[in-house]
Amino acid sequence: MFGLGAVSTIVALCFAVVVNTMPSSDATIGSVGLAAQAFPPIPDFSAASWIWTSTNGLTGVPPGASAFRLTVPVDTAFNTFGPSANISVAISADDAYNLYLNGKLFGSRRDFLQSNIWTINNVPTTQPWVFAILATNYAGALNSPTANPAGIIASFVASSSSTQKAEFWSTGPAPNPQWKGANLAPNHFYSTTMDDSDWPAAVVLTPFGDAPWGRPVPVPASLCV
Repeated sequence: MFGLGAVSTIVALCFAVVVNTMPSSDATIGSVGLAAQAFPPIPDFSAASWIWTSTNGLTGVPPGASAFRLTVPVDTAFNTFGPSANISVAISADDAYNLYLNGKLFGSRRDFLQSNIWTINNVPTTQPWVFAILATNYAGALNSPTANPAGIIASFVASSSSTQKAEFWSTGPAPNPQWKGANLAPNHFYSTTMDDSDWPAAVVLTPFGDAPWGRPVPVPASLCV
């Protein structure tokens, strides 16, 4: 497995631009819908859904941290990228997140009303990419019947400027890849060597824009450069 020691550039925290409407996009996994966008494509939440470790993520989630993992295997799509790719991630979590790639932290935020885009460049395409998220839910107004939901939402774009290739995926139902989730985060849950074969699948809660979150989270609209 490779670590971020082989990565030459990490772009600092980028606050997303707030927009009033969802950008039109028919993008799904692969390059569908990306051809009309500027290159490299910018991830947004238009095809994303909130996920959690169980269906009770919509209401009454007790305070605590949960862990999520996704392994993106090396396949023929990434072989067309060349030796490396740039990865941009739009992400928000209720209430806070740490975002890892191949065992290294590269994004963190506590404020689900503000989405962020993080970019990491020159990630080798010769070995799998292991994404991990530590999502922390804080205490809410438990006297409300719909109090204290918990969830994460994210969209990913991997691109190669040299080959003009791009791949897009989000948290959400198929054809997006299946995340795994654990209510209790084990030690080193973000490690590339962690065996998550017995982790249950994360549960898709609701598409972006639907209750209980609605659309307080701005659609990420631009990258910091």
